Amino acid sequence: MSPTPPSRRRPRGPVALAALLAGAAAASLAVAPAEAAAPGAARVPMHQCWVNGVAAPPGDMVSGSSGDDNIFCDSDLENVTVWGGGGNDMIEVRGLVIDSAVMGGDGDDVIRAKHLVPQNASSMVRGNRGNDVIKVATVVGEGAEHGAVVHGDDGDDKITTGSVSGAPGKFNRGGGIVTGNDGADTIKVGVVDFSGRVLGGSEADTIEAAGLGPESGGLIQAGPGDDTISGPGGTILTVGPHWGMVDAGVGRDTCTVKSVSTRTSIAACEVLPKAAPSAAKPQTPSGAQPAGAKPATPAAAQPAPHPVQPAG
Repeated sequence: MSPTPPSRRRPRGPVALAALLAGAAAASLAVAPAEAAAPGAARVPMHQCWVNGVAAPPGDMVSGSSGDDNIFCDSDLENVTVWGGGGNDMIEVRGLVIDSAVMGGDGDDVIRAKHLVPQNASSMVRGNRGNDVIKVATVVGEGAEHGAVVHGDDGDDKITTGSVSGAPGKFNRGGGIVTGNDGADTIKVGVVDFSGRVLGGSEADTIEAAGLGPESGGLIQAGPGDDTISGPGGTILTVGPHWGMVDAGVGRDTCTVKSVSTRTSIAACEVLPKAAPSAAKPQTPSGAQPAGAKPATPAAAQPAPHPVQPAG
């Protein structure tokens, strides 16, 4: 058998390894996505969302219909808007809400979302019209351009969140904020701190917070209406020891709150917790006998003294 021609011999050793690496690199470039070859091309937002059991196409919009929808996202949302549309919708986002918006649209919607994470823009959850139920893990923003905001909007909404924090930017915009807007809302939040804000809006609202200003500062502002402000389940809300402010607004408001610092402020609360009863020993009314004392013998019951016999 004739020897293998030099042109067809397989290289061995270091030469073979170099050839193998070069071939792998060429193959990876051949199958690279189009944006790798064009760094300036716009990136299409990716997500894993389903609308009524049907996978939503990739893009910056996930939309429901005019009826009752079930929208489920099993991934982070980044630069994506989820819109429930009309009807009573169920929307659940199991990933992070990064520079994105989740909105219920018209109807009595239920929205559940994890953490709001504004990186390059704002992150938002809105109920829009209707009596909505909204649950969000944490609401942490910073400045007007990086706000984390939960809006109940129109209707009697029930909003539950974890901690609320983040200073607003110019004109008091952005930051970390939870607001009921219009309607008689029930708002239950975790600790409000680091300039986080909870706003009730109009009508009679109920606001419960786990704490207010324990490290830096925060604000609870109920607005117009006969509002109720307290800790979880009607317990006493501690304001401080750092900066914190409760402003109940216009109306006859009930505030179950206490201040533990001169740097805190409690305003417009018509009904405050009653002072604890005094532990001093009760005084015995005049003429009354102390408990356990023997009753005095009446004068009429005293034996008459023996008459004095005359001398002699």
